[in-house]
Amino acid sequence: MCGIVAITSRPSDRPAPSAAELLAGLDAAVGSLDKGIAAVAEHVEVVDRKLRGTPGVMALLGHPELAIGLAARLDQLEAISAAEELRIEALEGAASEVLEQANAELIRLRDAVWAVRNDRLRTAREVEALAAGEIGPAAITAYLAVQQALSSLDRLEVRGRDSAGVHLYVWGHGLDPADPTVAALLAERTRDPLFTSGSVRVAAHDVLSFVYKAAAEIGELGDNTRALRAGVRNDTLLRLALRAPTARLSLLAHTRWA
Repeated sequence: MCGIVAITSRPSDRPAPSAAELLAGLDAAVGSLDKGIAAVAEHVEVVDRKLRGTPGVMALLGHPELAIGLAARLDQLEAISAAEELRIEALEGAASEVLEQANAELIRLRDAVWAVRNDRLRTAREVEALAAGEIGPAAITAYLAVQQALSSLDRLEVRGRDSAGVHLYVWGHGLDPADPTVAALLAERTRDPLFTSGSVRVAAHDVLSFVYKAAAEIGELGDNTRALRAGVRNDTLLRLALRAPTARLSLLAHTRWA
């Protein structure tokens, strides 16, 4: 059996949210407890939406103090969740519909807090690591797509692991294959007839095709994606291709388990 991931990225026309509005959003969540857990959850969901995609990653890149501030507020919100759980447990004799509503609102809050901490903040950290200093919107959009694929593979591999691979297609890169620097980077990577990990092809319309693969009979969950991350992060040619403002990326990824 296997799992397949396909992503086509595109530029976002949404501006990156400011640190002030993100922090204010979580402050509003903490401050709205008197209006009920649903109101708290709604404010967190707004922040979660703002942190999605390239704009959200751009807001967090290079701003560790923002991530720390958000994490501190998420700690407060988790404390609110814990207190609400205790309150619900103490509702002896309450009608079933009251308990169901209270639990649904608590789950909504916990899901939103989890998404900000474990999806948005983690995604920004991983994209920053993959990009290795490339901070242009085109590069960040591309590396975000790679991160989304690798995160998906991590989740698919919970069912087992055998091998995994990612195939990137980059166009609009503006690189000339005849340029000596580019030609030198392509020289060894275009000659492998088996298209093993690290191979590159120059396809029609100057599309660069990169492949990264990992396979091991013995290992642990996460080993494959760690190897794929290293391959992407250390690829100088890929970094050059994504440096152009017009660069675009699509990808296919897979994981196989026996």
